[in-house]
Amino acid sequence: MKRYKKRTAGLFHITVWSIIIFLSIYILIQCVKIFGMETKIKAETYEEPKENTISTTFNYMMQSSIPILDYVNDQNNNNSHSLLNLAVRIFPINRYIADTEDEQIFEENEDTIILTTDIGGTNLGSIMPIDIIHGEIFREQGDSNNGTSPEIDVKEAMSSLTGESFTVEQLLNRTFLYNNFYIVDKSTKVDDDLFNAKEMLEKDMTMKQQKDKPQILIYHTHSQEAFSDSRPGVEEDTIVGVGTHLAQILTEEYGYNVIHDKTYYDIVNGSLDRNLAYNKAEPGITKILEENPTIEVVIDLHRDDGNGKKRVTKINGVQTAQIMLFNGLSTNSKGESITYLDNPNLQNNLAFGLKLQLEGREKYPGLFIKNYLKAYRYNLHVRAKSILAETGTDSNTVDEAINAMDFLADILHNVLSGES
Repeated sequence: MKRYKKRTAGLFHITVWSIIIFLSIYILIQCVKIFGMETKIKAETYEEPKENTISTTFNYMMQSSIPILDYVNDQNNNNSHSLLNLAVRIFPINRYIADTEDEQIFEENEDTIILTTDIGGTNLGSIMPIDIIHGEIFREQGDSNNGTSPEIDVKEAMSSLTGESFTVEQLLNRTFLYNNFYIVDKSTKVDDDLFNAKEMLEKDMTMKQQKDKPQILIYHTHSQEAFSDSRPGVEEDTIVGVGTHLAQILTEEYGYNVIHDKTYYDIVNGSLDRNLAYNKAEPGITKILEENPTIEVVIDLHRDDGNGKKRVTKINGVQTAQIMLFNGLSTNSKGESITYLDNPNLQNNLAFGLKLQLEGREKYPGLFIKNYLKAYRYNLHVRAKSILAETGTDSNTVDEAINAMDFLADILHNVLSGES
């Protein structure tokens, strides 16, 4: 009897463990299949139930009071939140993963990142690796980190840019919109109410051309930003010189009346000082706008700090610096409005940036990287059609930055004239 019971118990244990092993193998196989398929399928082609679940869950997590960005790997590669780190690499939220020194999502060619899509020619490859974005220049009142320049450690995952057009239905999906058009700084919370694509696209961003009255203001909060081959002390080799070229094209080729403000807002007592450049620039450009109320478009033209990397693409065979449009959301890290940095033009700023991005993606793919979203205001409140544009990095050449202005001017004209 004892032998029979012992034998029965042994069979029972064998059966239980066999079932456990079988289920484990089955689950493992299914996971491999699912993850394998999801790496090959675009986010918009997922089955609707799965897409809705994933989008809703991760969208909520991204915009909760404790953003998901706080849980991904930090600069020291601490991986205490392994499940969320796995999640952000599998689902669409991976466009916002934080950078680590060990992780290389893209391929590098020495110190240059190149998009090999030649407009009007052979498509040499539609995958654009995006560089690390560093935010040395982003500073204004309230934007302080103990006197040092803030470091932005955000990296985009690879993005397909092949001359794209998008439907309103796609853009109304906020997860699709965020993933494809925006980089969200890890210090910033995104409010869904600000990103209603239908409302943004319905906003009128057109402007009639007139040569007798000023229409466009170009200025430079950081006038001393230069490029890899800039000659010391030569203004035309700085971002101011690039702005001069943009003003010339908009005036001579497209018939706009442009004011180019070359004031050095980042020079204090003869020395470079960017700590309060935005504070110093505000009264300067406000005075220009008060004296010229017909100005509708305000462009703060910058050059970004690429930490040794350049942002470059090839358009019509021309090496061209990539442009990043920047939006300040006038909020703190919790998404709460900053009353002393109010921006009544925020919705229009976002709409203008989105329309420029859409036009650029369709006509000159690779010129724009995604629009950057960060807290604070950056003087974008002065006009509805205000943009802050980063042209390349300090590793780009002067010619690459100037070449970008030809395409930016065309995009601006298409949106302003309603031809887009």
